[in-house]
Amino acid sequence: MFVNRELEIQSLLDLMASNKAELVIVYGRRRIGKTELLRRTFAKERAIYFVADLGADQDQRRRFS
Repeated sequence: MFVNRELEIQSLLDLMASNKAELVIVYGRRRIGKTELLRRTFAKERAIYFVADLGADQDQRRRFS
C-alpha cells in the first residue's frame, strides 16, 4: 500500500520544475518505500535516479556512470 506520500511527491515535483540542476538524496530506514516513491513520482517525468545498494564502491560508481 502506498499512502500519505503527497507531500513528498509534491516536493520532488517542485524540485523538478525549478529550472536548475538539482541533486536530491533520499534516505531512510529499509523497506519504507523510498524506491517506490521515486518510481511513482517520476513515472511520467524526464528524470534520472540511481538506487544504491550495499555493494562495493567501485561497482556503485560503475553502475552510476
